[in-house]
Amino acid sequence: MRELTLLDTVYLAGGLLLCLVLPMLMSFRGPLDAATKRSSMKIVWTGQTLLTIAGLTVLASSLLAPYAAGFGLVSCITCALLLVRHFRTVRTA
Repeated sequence: MRELTLLDTVYLAGGLLLCLVLPMLMSFRGPLDAATKRSSMKIVWTGQTLLTIAGLTVLASSLLAPYAAGFGLVSCITCALLLVRHFRTVRTA
């Protein structure tokens, strides 16, 4: 394992904070029925997996760390938007 610089530590801390966004969004605005909750959880787990991959990349490579942090941010925003859109379609249907 390599020694992390301050910037790499900031990337990891930002990724850890982003890991909280999707589960909290699910708990605050999530559907109540089991079938819809299951399909929403797939979006949450996809976002968590992408953020985990980004975090492992930050730990593995200092050259790829900024790109991995950007990838984690974009994937979190994308999954959050997909989750909100999914909530809207469920509530209107």
